[in-house]
Amino acid sequence: MNRLLLTLLSITFAGCLMAQIEVYTPTLKSPADSAINQLPDVYLSWNAITGSLGLQYEVQLDTTTNFNSPLLIDTTQTLLTGYKTHELIFGMTYFWRVRAIDLGQTSYWSTVWSFTIFDQITLVKPGNSTTDNPPNTDIEWSNRIGNLIVITGVKYYDYQIDTTLNFNSPLLIEGTKDNKTFKASTINLYFGVTYYWRVRARHDLATSSWSTTWYFTVTNKITLSTPNDNATNQVLDVSLKWKNPGGFLAFEYQVALDPDFTNIVLASETDTTIVKADFLMFGNKYYWRVRGRHLLDTTSWGTARNFTTINTVILKSPANAATGVALKPTFQWTAQTGIASFELQVDLTPDFTNPVIKVSPAANAVNYVSSKKLNALTIYYWRMRAISDGTAIADTTNWSDSWTFTTASPTGLNENTNLMMSVFPNPAKEKVYVKVVTERALNTPVCLIDLIGKTAFSRDYSLIPGKNMLEIPLDGVSKGVYILRLDIGDEILHQKLIVE
Repeated sequence: MNRLLLTLLSITFAGCLMAQIEVYTPTLKSPADSAINQLPDVYLSWNAITGSLGLQYEVQLDTTTNFNSPLLIDTTQTLLTGYKTHELIFGMTYFWRVRAIDLGQTSYWSTVWSFTIFDQITLVKPGNSTTDNPPNTDIEWSNRIGNLIVITGVKYYDYQIDTTLNFNSPLLIEGTKDNKTFKASTINLYFGVTYYWRVRARHDLATSSWSTTWYFTVTNKITLSTPNDNATNQVLDVSLKWKNPGGFLAFEYQVALDPDFTNIVLASETDTTIVKADFLMFGNKYYWRVRGRHLLDTTSWGTARNFTTINTVILKSPANAATGVALKPTFQWTAQTGIASFELQVDLTPDFTNPVIKVSPAANAVNYVSSKKLNALTIYYWRMRAISDGTAIADTTNWSDSWTFTTASPTGLNENTNLMMSVFPNPAKEKVYVKVVTERALNTPVCLIDLIGKTAFSRDYSLIPGKNMLEIPLDGVSKGVYILRLDIGDEILHQKLIVE
């Protein structure tokens, strides 16, 4: 009887032992062992094992490998193979393990793995050691660990900005943002001053270390835009432009006749970044500079530039030495502003002692059509100047260079009917021949002039009394309609020629 009882007890003990061994030990999955930069709400996961519908997993998480510290987390999950942590301590290394419980039986503990929670925020901008930042600079930090992991498990971000590395000066700026905001704004920082800044993360149970400290310097100058330095031919009401990096309340500008700004001709303040100059005179060199301010501070004067105002009128048409100009020509020039009017003169002589045309086109005009008919086949000289609007001292530019033009025949493009000259072939391609009959020996210039007065060919030919045959090469002459012109003594012969 005793032997039978011993046998039954042995069988029962072996059955219990076998049942316990059948609860397999879970294997850990993530985060990987010794993983770093984990989030304070890191998700722990392990591989499932087979078991009953009541299968449970016990998870232990602690800051010691003995799993006996006051920070121990011990929880049981039913049929779940993961556990979401929360508010773990920044920079702390945690150890964790898992075991299975099924039908009252418990597996062995899994291998112990570890991971470490991240402890520093990454700064983004302004870039470290950058200069010329606006007085209202935004600071920004990253919402990621590295490039991929989005930060979660954080409730707040604290930031500090100061002029000292200890962050304890009277100018300290500090604040807190929620976990969805990754930047903070400043206002009215001091010009030319270097500011240090840092950020940290926080939740209800812990605060991270401060980030690496970066620094940036606020601009102390205004950058000028236009006109360019050493610009010439600027109009009297030239527009002065500069850049606004943001955060400025107003700008003060000065225009002077000397680089030391002791002889100032214009000074004022504006809230824009462009002003039109006043009280300037023709042909003077001016220096200009700008500085900005806000409620607390003013920048230094930026690097000055200079420009020279125009002292002439830039002629356009008729081009210098143009021929075949209409008897009632149209005169064209480059526009100017800030003036009262122009003065235009046309004369038969280069000294303009007795102009045949003397008019004052309006200040906004860029052309003038002569109402007076000029003599045909005559050389004329023309010039212009501008007159200031007299807001300070009435002023006048120098006269432009004198340009010449030759008027067309009174018959325009009609062929010359003088029998002393004939042209063939017409149209022509490679060359054209001109038959000329003259009573005396002389030299004559032969010209090909297009319909806008541009000379395409010019050469002097020697003529003998009687018949002459002149060969005119057309190499390099473009296709089109031309006037073939010969100056024979006091008479000008011309005929239309088509070049194919």
